[in-house]
Amino acid sequence: MGKRTFVFGDIHGCYLTFKSLFEQCDIAKSDAIYLLGDYIDRGPAIKETLDYIFNLIDDGYELYPLRGNHEQMFLNSINSQMDEYYWLTMNGGDKTLVSFEVSRSAEIPAKYRNWISSLPFYYELDNYVIVHAGLNFHLEDPFEDKYAMLWTRDMYYDKSKLDKKIIVGHTPTPLKLIEKSINQNIILLDGGCVYKNYHGLGKLCVLELSNMQLFTQDYIG
Repeated sequence: MGKRTFVFGDIHGCYLTFKSLFEQCDIAKSDAIYLLGDYIDRGPAIKETLDYIFNLIDDGYELYPLRGNHEQMFLNSINSQMDEYYWLTMNGGDKTLVSFEVSRSAEIPAKYRNWISSLPFYYELDNYVIVHAGLNFHLEDPFEDKYAMLWTRDMYYDKSKLDKKIIVGHTPTPLKLIEKSINQNIILLDGGCVYKNYHGLGKLCVLELSNMQLFTQDYIG
């Protein structure tokens, strides 16, 4: 079959959904697996999600996890009460604390904190840039803006600055629009898995790049 490349959208603690989709794809240890960030917050099983990722790495899978804006908010919250309040009350950080059975972000074990702090902002492949939110093409060098990589929802694209497709998560997107984006310069892969009660969302998506095949799994927890 040859080496394949898979890109998973935002998981947000939907461990059972992620596990089910991963197993559906019959992924080999020789395949490359990219994760678009936002493993934590909002969902029901954040610790289980991270442990599953760690186990895949320990088992020899070729995993390339990215930093998402929720990982960044978590890191910011460790040293700032204001940032912690914002993370907990506005962005689902409370679910992360419940999953780890702690009361403060700084109490989450160092193994997880250190791993999150080591996550890169993007990966550049021959034909793609894989990044959580996107790139700022209003700058001469789109790679200068790390904030945009985590937070932007601007879909402006300038081929003269980067002749590669961009693969992003971050913005929950209905499946029909995700499917449409596969043929465009910016490919959207956040199916809003955790938003199971919102029309058109509630799906975890993964794209296999050699044949541009999209796999999805409805939220199951």
